Amino acid sequence: MSNTPLLSIEETLERMSGDRDLLTSLFQLYMDDAPRKLHSLDEYASQGDFYQVERTAHSLKGASATVGAARLCQLAAELEQAAKAGSQASMDLLRSELGLACDQTLESMREFCAGA
Repeated sequence: MSNTPLLSIEETLERMSGDRDLLTSLFQLYMDDAPRKLHSLDEYASQGDFYQVERTAHSLKGASATVGAARLCQLAAELEQAAKAGSQASMDLLRSELGLACDQTLESMREFCAGA
């Protein structure tokens, strides 16, 4: 497992001038969107559609960077590169890691939102 933090809340809050309400709203949007992106990644990968895996991973990478989901951002970037290289084995491994990291990240976001 990487040393990349799961969620960089303090850094993200700093970028948002400390606006916890804004961050809570972004987290809520992300919590709705990320599972859909992961489902799409699984669908595209099962169809062997490397291009769509690459595009969806790129989208997940950007969304993750915006909300400070550093570990997911890193894994999505790696998945994007694996898809670009046409490496099914790497994609399968990374999708598994993404699923676990996403579950953990979303739980951290829910905890933040509950305390906001």
